Amino acid sequence: MSFTYINVVKYFQFGETIMKQIYATLQIGEDEIRLLVGEYYNSRFNVIRCERQDCNGLNNDFSFSDRELVKKTVKSVCENAGKFIGAKIEQLILILPSYKMHRESLQVKTSVEGAYLSKSDVSRAMKEALHSSVDGDYVVVNVAPIKYTVAGISSRVIPLKQACESFTLDADLLCVSKDLAFDYVSLIDECGYKVMDICLDSYATAKEAALFEQTINQNMILLNVGKRFTSLALLSKGKLLSSEYLNAGLKDVLKPLTDTYSIGQDSAYRLLKYDTLYAEEYSPYAIFAWKDDKENMTINQEQLSQCVKPALDQLIEKIYVACKPILENGKTVITLVGEGSEMKAFRELLAERCDCKVNVCIPNAIGARDSNLGALYGSFFVYHDNEEIYGEHKCSINQMEFDNMVNRKIETVRAESLTSRIKSLFETANKKKEEIVE
Repeated sequence: MSFTYINVVKYFQFGETIMKQIYATLQIGEDEIRLLVGEYYNSRFNVIRCERQDCNGLNNDFSFSDRELVKKTVKSVCENAGKFIGAKIEQLILILPSYKMHRESLQVKTSVEGAYLSKSDVSRAMKEALHSSVDGDYVVVNVAPIKYTVAGISSRVIPLKQACESFTLDADLLCVSKDLAFDYVSLIDECGYKVMDICLDSYATAKEAALFEQTINQNMILLNVGKRFTSLALLSKGKLLSSEYLNAGLKDVLKPLTDTYSIGQDSAYRLLKYDTLYAEEYSPYAIFAWKDDKENMTINQEQLSQCVKPALDQLIEKIYVACKPILENGKTVITLVGEGSEMKAFRELLAERCDCKVNVCIPNAIGARDSNLGALYGSFFVYHDNEEIYGEHKCSINQMEFDNMVNRKIETVRAESLTSRIKSLFETANKKKEEIVE
């Protein structure tokens, strides 16, 4: 992607700089660091840059096993994105894992300063909720508004300009342990960046896919199957209720394949995700070929599928046991994200074992069409909604550097346009001379 005149001229109108809304969000994943830079413009988010780098720096409890490696990778992805954009990234929205998430319900009753309910009234209520005291080992990460009540009438949408003297905010406080939050925030600070906001991964994913609206009359399990971990988040009645982690993932399914066949990890992983299939009949043709000790080797789809079937069944059984109490408690839908969502056989076997509908959630934004990026893209919406309520406008990049880059691009395009016009005039004049001579 490159900036053009059409891309950059929108930031300038009548010689004045328009306030930019460019956000960078970072997620420290189980095996990679992900950075997404996006711009809010004309009521929608546009992805500017996505950076991803491998990094195995987390323990099973999401503490850092190699802090220096994580810091080095965070700096690298931020610097690479900054070079591409033409301005240094200075602030980040940080995504935290929903590991041992704690939820507390809260009701805040607030008087209205004017005759009508305004954003400033809602902002005061939200800030009061955000700074509420919770269990001593936890800290509030997100305030999730559930409903607003004015004159006895409740609504999930803010009833702005409603005449009243007071209103009540019902909200959920989504919390994580202080140690985990401090560990992640301090690491970003050590890298030289500010944290402009923090957001839980499951909350951001649900926000991006509008999952809360789908849970008013049914339960939903947001299932993220990764390489090492599997997370399950329960959504019901428009709320994020709880989160659970299993120390199991696609690597457990991959192991029998790499143990049986001398296939490299990357190739085996692609085969697992895109070529595993359980059908009545299999094609006899090889789907992958490689050389082992100077001997040509091949594997077909049936050999692949049968090799990983026992381990895949074990993973699905672990997930089923964790989901069973919810599945027995009423209508339930499973929404699949993460690496597992790319494996068709996994979706089919999971739906069959759990006897429920299994959907796949993938962001529909150009530049972020990957299920692993759902939390990053969703954090844009979480932050922007809060920004509108609190009235605090921030930008993740150095605005002066960005403005200078935009000005240079505009001048370059204008110079190129002028050169093209002059060249066109000369070509036209030469053509006329040739016609006269003829």
